[in-house]
Amino acid sequence: MSTYAGIDLGGTHTRFAVMVDGQFVVSEKHVTAEVMADGPALAGVISRFRDIVGRAGVSPQAVGIGLPATLDAARRIVLSAPNVDGLNGLDVVSRLEGAFGVPVFAERDVNFQLFHDMRVNDRSPAVAVGVYIGTGVGNAVWINGFYTGAHGSAAELGHIPVPGATGVCGCGKVGCLETVCSGRWLRDWQETHAPSTPIAELFLHHREHRDIRAFVETAAMSIATAVNLFDPELLFLGGGVLEMPGFPFDHLRSRLLAHSRAPLPRDVLDVLLASNLGDSGARGGCLYAASKFRT
Repeated sequence: MSTYAGIDLGGTHTRFAVMVDGQFVVSEKHVTAEVMADGPALAGVISRFRDIVGRAGVSPQAVGIGLPATLDAARRIVLSAPNVDGLNGLDVVSRLEGAFGVPVFAERDVNFQLFHDMRVNDRSPAVAVGVYIGTGVGNAVWINGFYTGAHGSAAELGHIPVPGATGVCGCGKVGCLETVCSGRWLRDWQETHAPSTPIAELFLHHREHRDIRAFVETAAMSIATAVNLFDPELLFLGGGVLEMPGFPFDHLRSRLLAHSRAPLPRDVLDVLLASNLGDSGARGGCLYAASKFRT
């Protein structure tokens, strides 16, 4: 019996998944603030993991953990985790391997989302890109493996500078894409311009407003930037914003293709909607741990 576990430590929720013989048998969600309040050095993650696998009666052979953070090139040490306190500088792999006694593979959370999307769609591309617009902008690049750059901090599409943007980003810089194209921006716009409209219905009632149209166009141009840089075979688009009722996915697709290099990759690029399961990241952690453990 092959058993693997995945952990998706998010800014709001931490999700755990267990996969046995290729089937997902456990999926649990916990509040991250409560998990991290249990003690330093991922003490809450460790205690909950032990409880979950104990109740399931399984012993994972390897674990994949996704983090909302930049990691060093060796994919062990957290360089920056602005949305989760207590992670900066932590050697996550050594800490968890010492606690679990099995191999642990750490990655950016969005990388595991992309890995899950590729696997559930039965795709094995040489080059793929994922863009996930939620509270912020998640970006993952696959080039026969996750592309992480020289220092571990590649694929940060949400932090490219946007001309004319003046907002201060959570990363500390001014004018990042996330300040004008993210769930945070939509929330601010709704509170100012459409307070009587529930945020979930923003695209249903205001998709033709010039500001909302500009939002979608900015997203299209930014995604096309990644397409033109990496020339992918496959592009996954997802995140909570794209899941909102009335979001103009077809329009976004047509506009990003209009901005993509022609004839290639524009004419052959496969653009798919991401799975957007609540536990996609944790499932991706299971799948990735299995792939690495077997190699």
